Amino acid sequence: MPFYAATSLTRTGVEACVDFLEAVAPRLREFWLPLPRELCRGKPVDLGPLERYLEPLLALYHEVEAQWRCYETAEDLKRRETAAVKLAALVVKARVYGRLDLSEWGQLFQTPAREPPAPALVFGTPPRDAVICGTYPPNPLETAADLWHDLPPAQKLELAKWVITYVADIVDSINLDEAYLKTTRKGWDAAYRRILSLT
Repeated sequence: MPFYAATSLTRTGVEACVDFLEAVAPRLREFWLPLPRELCRGKPVDLGPLERYLEPLLALYHEVEAQWRCYETAEDLKRRETAAVKLAALVVKARVYGRLDLSEWGQLFQTPAREPPAPALVFGTPPRDAVICGTYPPNPLETAADLWHDLPPAQKLELAKWVITYVADIVDSINLDEAYLKTTRKGWDAAYRRILSLT
């Protein structure tokens, strides 16, 4: 049976998962990390703004002896950055004009996330029966990337509004951890459970 550990992408969540993986991963035949494959091959990789959040995983990879594998690519990171820029434009448009075009949002989230190999650490919506080792629930952006294609229009609209809230909280916060806490305090965890129940 596949084994997954999961967290939302926050520094606190990643650090908590690193503590968990330090104890568990050395006993496993292999363990997959959401790091670029190029990094596992010893090549330099520009992690961009994600570096601060992936730093504990990089330390784990280099300092703890286990059969580590990497399942992301540098190209995946670039695609994420491009999608984030497009999403920011949609958020600005929604805030300025006060309306959402779900078809535009759908273009951004049209490709469902592929399930990583197991055992693995995943960011975002955990596969069924995953061990939550860090922050939970996933943030609205992760939820949209993972679940958008499975949701009916009303829930897509609700999720898009939460994405707008989260992006606004990112702008008004010093880091993703603070933005995550602000959004969660506004009721995101209850909204996430409601949205998840419809998939």
